[in-house]
Amino acid sequence: MITSEGISVEAKPVPKRQFVSAWRALTSKPFPRVKAYQLRDYDFDRVIRLRLCDEDMEKELEEWGKVLSTKGIDACVFNVEEAADADYVILVRKRPCHSLGEILKHEPAHIVRGDL
Repeated sequence: MITSEGISVEAKPVPKRQFVSAWRALTSKPFPRVKAYQLRDYDFDRVIRLRLCDEDMEKELEEWGKVLSTKGIDACVFNVEEAADADYVILVRKRPCHSLGEILKHEPAHIVRGDL
């Protein structure tokens, strides 16, 4: 169970080893404190809708050329402001369009580039 944007949702932790190798392929920087979780699609959509802001929509336009519906978002990564055990959290929907491996290569790239 995790709490995001004031709502508690069931979440399955993604083992760290699954995205450490992707990180090492992207950069030689030390691996940051990252937690990743898979959420049921309904819960993922709820969290995403609560987190969306104008800046997020601008980033989607830059990255994808359009603003995506929550159904078109497989995952998101964001800074954690108040948690002592992580600096970043990656949330992944349970039934994404892309493979978990692809997602765990893509999302850490946002951390490396600093475009959160």
